[in-house]
Amino acid sequence: MTLQERFGALEAEAKGRIRRALSTGNAKLLELDGALAKVAKDDWTVPGIRRHVDELRSRAGNLRSEATKRAQDLPGEAVSRIATGSRAPLQTLAKQLAELAKKLEPPAPKAVKSAEAKGEGKGEAKVAKAS
Repeated sequence: MTLQERFGALEAEAKGRIRRALSTGNAKLLELDGALAKVAKDDWTVPGIRRHVDELRSRAGNLRSEATKRAQDLPGEAVSRIATGSRAPLQTLAKQLAELAKKLEPPAPKAVKSAEAKGEGKGEAKVAKAS
């Protein structure tokens, strides 16, 4: 590569970099113009700033009251959702466990009454029926 070719390549690269820098700079200038247009249309007088501050205060007050209301309602809502959301599954689980326990437990042995107890039990039962 000759010296002239090197200068040509260097010049081409420098032109490309300058074009990119200029295009980026122009884009940033357009962004800045847009931001300045926004700021310029705002009212920067003392009454205008005071009005803007008052609007912000009222919005902050509304947001604070709404957040306080939601925070106060949150525990009750959480308890009701837990209660309603878990009641039916717990009842179903309890029924299933009771049925399973009945199947797993052997039947209770029956008590055998003596002959005297049977006779006395019948007599009392008859008296109870008659009265």
